Amino acid sequence: MDSRQPNLKRMTTSEFSAKFRSKNEVFAFLSIDVEVYLPSKECVTIYFLKDLVNGNKKCKCCRQLITSL
Repeated sequence: MDSRQPNLKRMTTSEFSAKFRSKNEVFAFLSIDVEVYLPSKECVTIYFLKDLVNGNKKCKCCRQLITSL
């Protein structure tokens, strides 16, 4: 883990699915808490969002975008 992000916590898949049940909750978690750059909610599926969480798909985080500029 990065020392600049002291509040990071690992979650198991079962913990994640217990906490975030709907597409809106997963979308809000990824876009607000994780700061992932995502298209609008209407353009993504819950399966795409779950693939991001599981690491099956890759995405850009706002932190990565800012540091690369």
